[in-house]
Amino acid sequence: FVSLASMAQNPIDRLGVKENLEFNKTDYKLSWSAKPNENYLIQEYLPKGENFDSFNQMLTIHLFITDINTESAVNQKVNELIKRKNTDPICNYQVTKSLDGKEYLVDFLLGESKDSLMTVVEFNLYRYKQIEIPKRGKALIVYAYSKRGYGDGITAFFKALDNDRISYLKEMISTNIPTVTIENK
Repeated sequence: FVSLASMAQNPIDRLGVKENLEFNKTDYKLSWSAKPNENYLIQEYLPKGENFDSFNQMLTIHLFITDINTESAVNQKVNELIKRKNTDPICNYQVTKSLDGKEYLVDFLLGESKDSLMTVVEFNLYRYKQIEIPKRGKALIVYAYSKRGYGDGITAFFKALDNDRISYLKEMISTNIPTVTIENK
């Protein structure tokens, strides 16, 4: 897995979102941000004391300033995961559509191995929603939660995930997605 952040120092709040977010009773601090192009902005948040090399949990906000509909974006992610299943035996996913059909939740597992041994597993929740950005038009926001297990801790990670997955899903569904206000940063 690749976190786009490897040498985060003083991140810029490019989305006008608070520097601190909360998810599942854990506080997260803005730890990295980027603007890979004019229509894509990303911010990553880590709990205090964690770093990108070996984080256990992370929140990410992806903002795509484009008129792609939510279902098409989810289908792109699903196709990516289907392709990954060819090389990742852990890869698995589930898609949930909101009752009003305006939002989607994709929860998925990824794994990495070295010499036939699992080295990292990652559980992800991606919540997709189309929004309107003043003076910019339609955009797609993806609010994401990631949780990782490493090496000898992978078995315990899976046991905990088996018990906690539904609560993570409920938390993501009930969480207010941060309001975005884009500045030229």
